[in-house]
Amino acid sequence: MGLMRKPTLCWIIIIAFFYLSLITEGPGGTTVAQIKIDPVAEMIKLPQEDWLSLSLMGAKVGYAHIYAEKATYRDQPAIKIRTQTAIQIQRTGTGLRLETTRTCYVGLDLVPLYFVSLSNETGQEKRVEGVIENGEIRLETTLAGETTTVQKSVAPNTVFDAAVGYFVLHHGFEVGDQYDLNVFSMDLMQPVETEIKVVRQETVNGQPTFVVDYTMDIMGGITTTEWVDANGTTHRMESGLMGLKMVLTRTDMPTALDGLAEVDVILKTKILSTGERPKPDANRLLARVQIFSLDPEKAILRNHRQKILSQNGTDLRLEISREPKIPSLARSVLATRVQQDQTLAGFLESSVYIQADHPQMIEQAKAVVSDENQAWPAADKLNRWVYDTIRNKNLQVGFGSALQTLESQTGDCTEHTVLFVALARAAGLPARVCAGLVFQRDAFYYHFWSEVYVGEWIATDPTFGQAQADATHIQLAGSVMESDSMVEMGEGVMRTLNQMEIEILESQ
Repeated sequence: MGLMRKPTLCWIIIIAFFYLSLITEGPGGTTVAQIKIDPVAEMIKLPQEDWLSLSLMGAKVGYAHIYAEKATYRDQPAIKIRTQTAIQIQRTGTGLRLETTRTCYVGLDLVPLYFVSLSNETGQEKRVEGVIENGEIRLETTLAGETTTVQKSVAPNTVFDAAVGYFVLHHGFEVGDQYDLNVFSMDLMQPVETEIKVVRQETVNGQPTFVVDYTMDIMGGITTTEWVDANGTTHRMESGLMGLKMVLTRTDMPTALDGLAEVDVILKTKILSTGERPKPDANRLLARVQIFSLDPEKAILRNHRQKILSQNGTDLRLEISREPKIPSLARSVLATRVQQDQTLAGFLESSVYIQADHPQMIEQAKAVVSDENQAWPAADKLNRWVYDTIRNKNLQVGFGSALQTLESQTGDCTEHTVLFVALARAAGLPARVCAGLVFQRDAFYYHFWSEVYVGEWIATDPTFGQAQADATHIQLAGSVMESDSMVEMGEGVMRTLNQMEIEILESQ
């Protein structure tokens, strides 16, 4: 069976959408801003339309279309901003086209009012709707026919990512200017602190421009550079996002829509290790790992199976071992323990992608586990059932939910993982998502697997049918309760792209 290696691409797309939404929306694609909300409606020339091309690693892979116009929201004057983005990538010969459409309304003073986001990264339509009132935002996420609702506080000075560009109308550009923003991302569904600096002046295409750096407080800080003129027109943007150079350029509609390339991100991000060849189904792995331009403490998780033996700057010795003994614990005893531990109880909850409380999920978990009264054998039955049931192990879905996967019985490592976690939770077994690297065939690839609590946390891999995940699984993220966007899993993985070297010292 081939390795399910799509999570790399999935998170590239998710973060790329975030990148596009933050830096391209608003008039002229401008970013310089200040936390000050003044009436600006009379200064904005609407309607306004922009087309932009997106290149990844020197190849054109997508575009963005932004259209802003005057409108009304609940009978009040407002500004409506609609953004469409599309990205097309190859994954070892399998193409994937991911699209998102977002519409938001802001007041004439740029106060955020409402948004709706439609995307297809799950293979079905995912709809997120947000309404802002009285300092709170109500988010409703609908996926696979199920709707999840959450309420969050919003600071008074928060602005939508789509409206950031309008702030430039309040400012001239001066080298040395610095601003801080609180931007609500429609990808992360939460505010992101953003620091903006005007660093120098340059000439681009014969036009004098200001070079603006801004850093988003995500993945340890992502810095994007923009070349923008005094009229607020963006000529170019660059980001070394996730170790992969992304370039955004202003263009016209025919150019934006034409000539997308086929970049295979999977092959561009695999890690060819040196030293010994890892043994299949290894119980122990000792490796020398180097992580460049990144604090290893923030990249490599430490837990009961994964230990950092020594560290010298960016060079560390990493030991990974399978659990030598799995506890024998009755499910009834486990249930009592979970009731007394709020942290463990959290890993029985449902989320947008992991619908553990859905009747179909509960029914399937009961059918698989049957009358098994021991925790670990129950988990093993669920793991084997997921591996055996998903026979169509394809790369055609961006990130399917557990319920979608239960119904379609198709998918790769992300779908295997969320389905197992949902079934385990439905059976009363705390479970969680892990993300990182795994060795398969010729190299280390980015991968998702799971952990289940049966008296101790045991790593298990339903994609490969491994009751215990082997020691070639290097965990970079996870072991937390997933959010409704699951971006925290991708964040832990993406910060290491093209930043690691691995030498295998021992494999047993």
